[in-house]
Amino acid sequence: MNGGSWWRRVVAEMVDFQRTHPANLPGAVFAVETPSEGPLVSCVGEDWSPGTICNIGSMTKTFTATALLMALEETGALDIDLPVTALPGMTTYEEDPTKRRIRVRHLLQHTSGMPVFLPYAEAPASPCLDPTKPPPDLPGAELVGPTVPWIGSPGYTNEPVPVTGTCRPGRLATLDEVSDHIMRTYPLVHEPGTRYSYSSANYIVAGRIVEQLTGRSPNLYLKEKLFDPLDMRDSFFVAQPTGDAALDARIDEGVVDEQRDRVAEVSLITRDGGWPAEVAPSPDGTWDKLRRGWRFIYPDGGMYTTAGDLLAYLRVIRDGGLRGDAQVLSPAVIKLLVTDHGFSHTMGFGFRASTTPYGQGPGTLDHLGNIMTYFWYDPSRDEPMLGVFLSQRLANAVVNNNMVDGLRVIFRHFVPLACGSQR
Repeated sequence: MNGGSWWRRVVAEMVDFQRTHPANLPGAVFAVETPSEGPLVSCVGEDWSPGTICNIGSMTKTFTATALLMALEETGALDIDLPVTALPGMTTYEEDPTKRRIRVRHLLQHTSGMPVFLPYAEAPASPCLDPTKPPPDLPGAELVGPTVPWIGSPGYTNEPVPVTGTCRPGRLATLDEVSDHIMRTYPLVHEPGTRYSYSSANYIVAGRIVEQLTGRSPNLYLKEKLFDPLDMRDSFFVAQPTGDAALDARIDEGVVDEQRDRVAEVSLITRDGGWPAEVAPSPDGTWDKLRRGWRFIYPDGGMYTTAGDLLAYLRVIRDGGLRGDAQVLSPAVIKLLVTDHGFSHTMGFGFRASTTPYGQGPGTLDHLGNIMTYFWYDPSRDEPMLGVFLSQRLANAVVNNNMVDGLRVIFRHFVPLACGSQR
């Protein structure tokens, strides 16, 4: 094991925690990196290894944001104050005088006013949704699972989406179809730019803009422009082809069986032992870790990756966009990703203006994933630190919320251990 006595202490304490709290931490991969010691990666739990691939949930948003900034720059439109209606494929927002005021920065900072989860009964009526009735049984649900009585993240809730005159489960709709549904039907809960209100819908719309600007699926754009240049070989959105040749030509990333075999199982750890109310299960009543049959690439929460790949991304942020002599991210994009633009948020990360309660210093960038994943970059030290924690825990997030139990593992154990032991 590399890293000296301080890292051995971190690993030993994490191993001890997992052994004594297996119901709260079935397994995990965790990692840090400093310039002098390089990457240090370890794991706990049966069947977990440093190469385990995890779904990173909402941490995906950082990568969708990066894709959007790169695509804007590539087309000569890197202006976060640009109204989204000025961009290709966004004319739907021109129909609403309030939505017309949404700017790029509002999507990336969660200040557009779009809602997070809404109970189905409080959702606006749409061609496929009658809030006075239970969710409909839709053709195709036998492939990807039912609709649950919430809206806000179609990949999670599998809400009904209009597709060529019929209604489909959201997981069977394309990014273009899902984003158009969101743009037309999701209400705004406040005036754009006036306050922070976290919403996955922002990043579905951001993914749509990437697709419209580049003519490519955002996941393939990221593969070419970011993952391949950074040698992030185990980072992808689509675990397997859909079987639709035309669609697969747009979204399939060529993931192989060896990689699928390394995708971690997701543990159900809810307060009441039941399935989370806001999460649509797969047809067999569990979470399908490979998302078989999905046509929706899930730009708000669907990326798979490893701890090592995440360190590679954080490293290029730390190094000003450079990987060796190659400028992978431009100085302009890096500045937008690392600078606080208000609401304690950059254009891709949360921003910690002061020292955190967990040991990270001022200027720390971070992002959490609701499936119990987290990464950060702390530039304040003599030895800037990158950190990653990946587990796979499906908790209650809306009803009987018990996500805090998983967060304690990250923020009361691993992060303080890593930050405190290395100083």
